[in-house]
Amino acid sequence: MLKSKSFSDRFFEASERFSRFCFGVDPSAQLLQDWGLPDSVQGLEAFCGICLDAAVGRVGIVKPQVAFFERFGYLGLKCLTEFTATLRANGILVIADAKRGDIGTSVSAYGDAWLGADTPFNVDAITAHAYLGLDALAPLFERAHSTDTAVFVVVKSSNPEGAALQGALDEGVPVALRLAQQIAEFNSRIGLSGGVGPIGAVVGATLGTDGYATVAAIPNALFLVPGVGAQGATVAQSNDVFREANGRAVLSASRSILGLGPDVAALAAGLDTIRDEVAKNTSMT
Repeated sequence: MLKSKSFSDRFFEASERFSRFCFGVDPSAQLLQDWGLPDSVQGLEAFCGICLDAAVGRVGIVKPQVAFFERFGYLGLKCLTEFTATLRANGILVIADAKRGDIGTSVSAYGDAWLGADTPFNVDAITAHAYLGLDALAPLFERAHSTDTAVFVVVKSSNPEGAALQGALDEGVPVALRLAQQIAEFNSRIGLSGGVGPIGAVVGATLGTDGYATVAAIPNALFLVPGVGAQGATVAQSNDVFREANGRAVLSASRSILGLGPDVAALAAGLDTIRDEVAKNTSMT
């Protein structure tokens, strides 16, 4: 039996076809209202349908923000399951922005829920936090490795609340940089596919020169890069931060695109525009 492709292999294929742009799907209460939809499961389902109509055939990666589905309880998670299944059936990679993190059997259970064909959510990748220590996430990393999926660990965010903790020194080394170094080491141990391991890093697009060292410390990983658009970063600025890993940086935008809805044609045009801009500013390094 042929071995399935790794997440990184699937990402590079999607990047070549559609660019490395990732469509962030954040169905907040305010956005549902702005779209003229009820703040209910029915509104959520309608929202997802519009996003599907706009995204299929235009983008290769979608990142649903899980919290906006969870707030509707089990029916919201049912909607998320159906949404992600439809995306994947149409050849779109799904990164669940769930930011999970725990230890032992609990973190193993997150893997059992999200990563792999035999799981309820069956996504291509999930985001995670490492405040309990990167090694505590080892069961989730092993699950990703064995199922050809991925985990993106929050390393250096651009929100001001995170600066003190991420910049705190561990024997003279900022915590974010130490975490980046550990991810590179873990990927080397667990195994690479095309020079890239199953553990990626979430690094904000708006960091400027503050992001250089973090990016340089992880030569064997993909980067999930939120912050393009509404949070203030441009594609050009993001490419500068990730100049040493341009082809491995997954640029994500959500509000700046979703603000064009609910008209499918307008939403699709916005996706086309940013997808093409990202494609023109990619060097596969």
